[in-house]
Amino acid sequence: MSLHELLRHPLATALGWSLLHSLWQLALVAALLASVNVLLRRRAAQARYLAATGALVLMVALPATTFVMVRDAAPRRSIAVVPAVRAAAFVEDEGVAAAAAPAAAPAALVATARPTRTGSSTAPLAALRLYERLAAALPALVLAWAAGVGLLSVRVLGGWALAQRLKRSGRPVSLPDWEEAARRLCDRMRIWLPVRLCESALVEVPTVVGWLRPVVLLPVSTLIGLSPAQLEALLAHELAHVRRFDYLVNLVQTFGETLLFYHPAVWWVSHRMRLERELCCDDAAVGVCGDAIGYARALAELEGLRSLAPTLAVAANAGSLWQRVARLVGAPPPHLSRSSRWVAGLLALATLGALGLSAGTSLEGGTPSPLAEPASVRPRLADYGVTNEYVRGLASLGYEDLSEGKLIALRSNGVSVSYVEELKDLGYDHLSVSRLIMLRSQGVTPDYVQALQELGYERLSPLTLVALRSQGVTPDYVEQLKDLGYGGLSVPLLIGLRSHGVDPSFVEGLQDEGYEGLAPGALVELRQNGVTPDYVHRLKAAGYDDDLTVAQLVSLRQSGVDPHVEVTSDDDHDQDDQSQDDQGEDGGGDDKPCPDQERHSSGEES
Repeated sequence: MSLHELLRHPLATALGWSLLHSLWQLALVAALLASVNVLLRRRAAQARYLAATGALVLMVALPATTFVMVRDAAPRRSIAVVPAVRAAAFVEDEGVAAAAAPAAAPAALVATARPTRTGSSTAPLAALRLYERLAAALPALVLAWAAGVGLLSVRVLGGWALAQRLKRSGRPVSLPDWEEAARRLCDRMRIWLPVRLCESALVEVPTVVGWLRPVVLLPVSTLIGLSPAQLEALLAHELAHVRRFDYLVNLVQTFGETLLFYHPAVWWVSHRMRLERELCCDDAAVGVCGDAIGYARALAELEGLRSLAPTLAVAANAGSLWQRVARLVGAPPPHLSRSSRWVAGLLALATLGALGLSAGTSLEGGTPSPLAEPASVRPRLADYGVTNEYVRGLASLGYEDLSEGKLIALRSNGVSVSYVEELKDLGYDHLSVSRLIMLRSQGVTPDYVQALQELGYERLSPLTLVALRSQGVTPDYVEQLKDLGYGGLSVPLLIGLRSHGVDPSFVEGLQDEGYEGLAPGALVELRQNGVTPDYVHRLKAAGYDDDLTVAQLVSLRQSGVDPHVEVTSDDDHDQDDQSQDDQGEDGGGDDKPCPDQERHSSGEES
């Protein structure tokens, strides 16, 4: 069967008509969901999530139902269409008149032979022409839809492969506290699935992969700035995804997006579904941990760790982060204005009244409007330290029209006006809110930045500053290394030396033993293998060569050579020999006579 015949097949025709009808059907569902969201704006996130899920399921079911109905009605339609049009007494009369007119007849005669088109006959003719044009376009429509589904399927398969790669990259966490916390949370949240806790270098935020055997991937190296309570709250968020089977739901959701990719309403509903899903998990995490403010701070600090995650993985930084933070700390949520509510209601009524015209209706009335910026600070904001002076100070530095959630996040993380101003004087102006929170929460102060600049490290990016500070690279550390001959080191070398425990005392100790001018890589190799200055000193005391290379030192340490044990044994042997010599000298020099000698002397005297 050729492609032309395949596209003209009755099933392909039924598929084309179902795609056309889905344009107004899906718009109707989206309008209804927008109206329902207005009614549920003060309810729990779970209610809105169920509404969005139901809307997406209905969006998939309606085209499928239409396909079955069109397929079954196709034979009857092909018989009934022509008589319905002929009943208007237009097509047949026009054909007869045109055939009866001679070829050479004047145009006036042909014009008089044509019947007059009345209003009652124009409507069936327009319907027939519209039907014929749509039917002629169905093959191209089906072909375009199939191509789009194929391309998006490749994208989905790529996301699945990346998710599996992330899953394989994880290794079991080496911290018993994490495992104990995971078991405790699973018991409290009644999770019966076997959950594996792994750490991975390929993720930047906690991520869940899988649903039958879920794996929670933790970027331990990038979460060192969070407190244990905040880490436990983020872990509870991921376990809430596991308990709700969100990974499986996300697979089905991605399937629906792939099939209905052509309709913007589907992507809007899917976005609402993902947003409400994160809010549901936030509620579950706060319910388990009981500290909404601490959890909000953890989310705010995660903003600096945002990355693109595979679409099939469920990460802790999904959704609108600032709206989530504002919601957790009790700030007024994004709401619909009164005019927006009226628009949403009118949109739903107009769609119900005119199904065929609703495909072109705008959905702006049903989507949440941005946070209204208050002219003055509300009392709720003042409870978090956001005063009028604070808002005006930030505005004078270029941070105008900040939402309430961002203001609260900045203030709760200690980002003061003077902090922003001092950073600006050091060349760090126009930083985003997330960058400011990230720098402040990780302890990057203006004094820290200025000290690094004085040592030659200028124009460092905010992420580089955070990496240096989180790894313990202080200006004193850099200066001491510079005094030991390691000046002008790059940022990766500084982080590598500090993270492997190469401190100035270690370098100075090796130099005292004669190992000067070692490369940074050699220092890291010695430190990783436990070759300390004391170890080198004991090797020399045990009689080993003074000019051992780095490779020889590492080989001796890996072979288990312990010079401390050998030196102790030699000293004990020397002490034993010395004690025996002392005993011999004491026995030969004893002037006290033995009993026989005493008796012999007394016999001679008598």
